[in-house]
Amino acid sequence: MNFLPDTAWVFDDNTTKFNVDGWSQGAFKEFGQGKIVVFGEAAMFTAQITGPQKRKGGMNSEVAPENYQLLLNIIHWLDGKLE
Repeated sequence: MNFLPDTAWVFDDNTTKFNVDGWSQGAFKEFGQGKIVVFGEAAMFTAQITGPQKRKGGMNSEVAPENYQLLLNIIHWLDGKLE
């Protein structure tokens, strides 16, 4: 789901939301003699503490512990250690 709050980090029953099933957050491709990886949002690759409630986000997020492995896999695919 994509949530579009009027104010950052303020979510309630009136928050606009819509299903993004089938959308891509990122993509990878071999291109010419190289490789490319593109993501539409980079927060998952950062370590964050956000908002007045000090919520953990990105690499710190408790609900997305696979962010570390995803980034490591991307790096190793780019450097040729993972095909």
